[in-house]
Amino acid sequence: MIVGNLTTRPQNPKPSLRSSGLSKSLEIVRAGEGDLDGVLAVLEAAAEWLVTKGIVGPWRPGFFSRQAFADQMAHSEVYASKLGGETVGTITLQWSDELFWPGTSSDAGYVHKLAVRPAYRGRGFGLQMLDWAGQTAKLAGKKFLRLNCLAGNAKLRNYYEKAGFVHVNEVEVAKWKFSLHQKTLDLR
Repeated sequence: MIVGNLTTRPQNPKPSLRSSGLSKSLEIVRAGEGDLDGVLAVLEAAAEWLVTKGIVGPWRPGFFSRQAFADQMAHSEVYASKLGGETVGTITLQWSDELFWPGTSSDAGYVHKLAVRPAYRGRGFGLQMLDWAGQTAKLAGKKFLRLNCLAGNAKLRNYYEKAGFVHVNEVEVAKWKFSLHQKTLDLR
């Protein structure tokens, strides 16, 4: 849990890092059972926004499984970004990803399902969550932060590249083509 601006490692509930990138009012906390509806609402709103923008992909209204998220929450992989108690964003941080990054070494953290409610877009919350994920992975001794996005979504690819990620490969998963991106973490 974040207390003020203190963040935690996914496997350690004690505060362990002060993140200067977090706004004083944005908290990133490990999602618990009580956060399930808020996290799913953020993802559903993001999926609806994508549809309105004509972006075709696996994220569509009704796509996200309540049970799958409950399972990931039980493994301490899902985080909620809160502003004044309201869940405005979510991010999943994992220590392996055989689906998109098969056979890679264990030196990375993997970001999935990064989303911000459309009403809160443009405030830098997505970048703050990526910064938090990078710092959390660094604390866990990881050398890289990795993620994937639809290969055909040039705006999203550009967003990640501006955030310091480098395109390293493309893969096909469930009939969708994805771009793989990674960011080297400064371990100093």
